[in-house]
Amino acid sequence: MADCKICGLASLADLQCADQAGARWGGFVFYPASPRHISLETAKHIADDADHASLNIQRVGLVVDANDDALDAMVTSLRPAMIQCHGNETPDRISAMKSRYHIPVMKALRIANMVDIENALRYDGVADWMLFDSAPQDAVLPGGTGHAFDWSLTRAYDGRTPWMLAGGLHIGNITDAIATSGAKHLDVSSGVESQPGVKDHAAIAAFVLAASKQDAPDLHKQG
Repeated sequence: MADCKICGLASLADLQCADQAGARWGGFVFYPASPRHISLETAKHIADDADHASLNIQRVGLVVDANDDALDAMVTSLRPAMIQCHGNETPDRISAMKSRYHIPVMKALRIANMVDIENALRYDGVADWMLFDSAPQDAVLPGGTGHAFDWSLTRAYDGRTPWMLAGGLHIGNITDAIATSGAKHLDVSSGVESQPGVKDHAAIAAFVLAASKQDAPDLHKQG
């Protein structure tokens, strides 16, 4: 089976849906240019209610080149189990964030060719997770674009750090994505939406169920 992260959640209802479906992670976006961006106040309400409800799903806070003040505010509000960095954060910046907050940090990387896979090794053993996402030339946002990439490129990754596959995933291509890439962890956002920023709860449940029925080929060492 493949673990799932449902990203771009906007409410407690979204998080509860992902939790009930069996998703391992629920992602919240803190990037004003994104249609999935949520405020710090909304994040705090969601975190407070989620803790009271004793959900199993782990909250992830997605940021893009955030400074310490912005990170402090996000961590205080959402109280995430992991920080996801979707900008140009360096390995040194990832290490500094881990030391500052003492929670796992994931680095998202946009993959267009083999050079990008080789560059990902700069973060191996530094980031706790990596996320391999698409790199469409016309993309305005750093993620959640709905574009896929050549999933076979991930076969060349031989790092120790576990990784998630993202970029254009939806229920119709889960089988192909896993068979081609060998991914054991999937990250989906636009593929479970009725429109940008609005999650479709039926699509979330169907995606997680379909992922749970997949067997990934043993192409990589993943956590």
